[in-house]
Amino acid sequence: MSDSEATTQFAFRSSKDMGVWTAPPAAAAAVEMACKPTEEVRAMSYSDDGRLLAWATASEARVVDAQTLQPVATIARRGVVDVQFSPRGSYVVTWERFSSNKADADTADTCNLRVWEALTGRALGGFVQKNFSEGALQWTGDERYCARREGGEVRFYAPTALQRAALTLAVAGLAAFSVSPGLSPSVAVFVPEKGSRPALVRMYSVGSFTQPTASKTFFKADKVEFHWQRLGTCLLVLAQTDVDKTGRSYYGESALYFMAAAGNFDCRVVLDRDGPIHDVAWSPAAKEFVVAYGFMPAKTALFNHRAELVHDFGVAPRNYVRFNPHGRVLAVAGFGNLSGQVDLWDRRTLQRVASIDAHGASACEWSADGRYLMAATLSPRLRVDNGIRIWHYSGALVLHREIAELYQVAWRPAAAERFPQRGALSPPPPGAIAAGARAAAGAGAADSAADGAASSAAAPAAPKPATAYRPPHARLRDAGTEGSAPRSLSAMAESRAFGGAVPGAARPVPGAARAVPGAEPADKKRRNRTRAAKKGGAEPPADAAAAAAAAPAEAQSTPEVDMFKRVRALKKKAGQIDALVQRRDAGEVLEANQLAKIEARAQVDVELAELTAQLAQMTSAE
Repeated sequence: MSDSEATTQFAFRSSKDMGVWTAPPAAAAAVEMACKPTEEVRAMSYSDDGRLLAWATASEARVVDAQTLQPVATIARRGVVDVQFSPRGSYVVTWERFSSNKADADTADTCNLRVWEALTGRALGGFVQKNFSEGALQWTGDERYCARREGGEVRFYAPTALQRAALTLAVAGLAAFSVSPGLSPSVAVFVPEKGSRPALVRMYSVGSFTQPTASKTFFKADKVEFHWQRLGTCLLVLAQTDVDKTGRSYYGESALYFMAAAGNFDCRVVLDRDGPIHDVAWSPAAKEFVVAYGFMPAKTALFNHRAELVHDFGVAPRNYVRFNPHGRVLAVAGFGNLSGQVDLWDRRTLQRVASIDAHGASACEWSADGRYLMAATLSPRLRVDNGIRIWHYSGALVLHREIAELYQVAWRPAAAERFPQRGALSPPPPGAIAAGARAAAGAGAADSAADGAASSAAAPAAPKPATAYRPPHARLRDAGTEGSAPRSLSAMAESRAFGGAVPGAARPVPGAARAVPGAEPADKKRRNRTRAAKKGGAEPPADAAAAAAAAPAEAQSTPEVDMFKRVRALKKKAGQIDALVQRRDAGEVLEANQLAKIEARAQVDVELAELTAQLAQMTSAE
């Protein structure tokens, strides 16, 4: 399928609805579902090849064709709360909550982790699984085996014969395992440290467990995360401890180790910044990976297949990294308790191509064609402003849809070969809201599901960025304008732009009367006259008008003074713009209103030149 013919799709589920949408650059119209669920959908999943879509409700689980949404199979099983596919979509795995009820235990049907044929819905068998996770049942890429941990063993089962294990790998002290992708699958096992014995990670070829193909020992590891390279030939092990004995981090200590499945190379990835490792991601197109690490603001760096530094993306508040399916564009973002800023980098040129604001996002993933990044705000993490936003990698917003109580959203998978990449990054589709114009787009709502025309949805106004909490006494101190010191690095930059003057501080007005050394101030004279009048029995001025009449004439406004005030305001604005330019050139992501302020610099210079010329004429006339 050519680039122009191929389309992408995504599905979502909320408390009241489930929908399937065609994604940009198409019209993003809702696809009519032939068997739309009438109950709340508890779980939803695409098969890895994108052929099938499955969901589960309180009464059943269903499998449909992902393209036509026509029914394929119905699994009549109540209480299913999670549904997943095997790698090739031949089997469906469902999980129900474990029950310790004796009445349930007395029945012969006690399994709550079950395997079904995807095209027929026929039950193949199951297991008892008290606590569920995505790795509860892992598959080899060819679907020959599915594996699960049982005590100190990893047991491999043929999916058509789940009553007895076909292969068993026994490891004393086993705490976790992971099966690799690829044509020649490996299994990695982890044994945590105990006493003076270090933690251990070993790799075995599936079906040959007599001798490990690779082994690595290290300390400070209570748990690990396994990150396999796409072909399964390399593995990154993210080791973590629950407690940081140095007391520097609330989240414990972390370290990253590189292992080759062939056993010919392993090392610790040297990171030049102290602090936790926030995220790790392999490139799908090359044997290289990116890491976000260190105390905030964190550092993001790219490494090759020998764990050598290739490029430093700089320091910023970021904790999330993802390559697009072609490995061409990298998203570096800060989610969770961070502001939601996302930087998009071109891997080929190592230049930043765009920055977007995905505030409040709970999920963020690339589309199958590698051109669009979706960020979704989900419940129950946030129960307000739930919805979906999709950006082109140029930074243009192409879709914004608000969905109340949104629980899950997922792109339909597809092979990257269906969407060939051009030599240069493609421009945004027609109708997209450019990155610099989002703030002016207003707060229009997205089109309804019945309309389906998401390209006409207007983006909401950019929210005010969150600021650090300041106690009341600090706020009062910051509110003062007389001689306040700069309170941030940006304020210090603005102060330097003003030639050392503090923004907001009182400045003398050009042309105004100057105080004569040794003379008594006018307001002090008025106070003395009022005090003397009271002592002598006279009444002070009865109203504000009389007080104003008693004020010195030179304090009243004149056209010349007003013009000087305007010149002063324009110079202040020019200094602020210069400070914003310095911050932008230093790599800081600016808001849309700040970028618009920079664009207005030419107009400020023109007006300032006109006023200066008028003042010069007035001075020469006098």
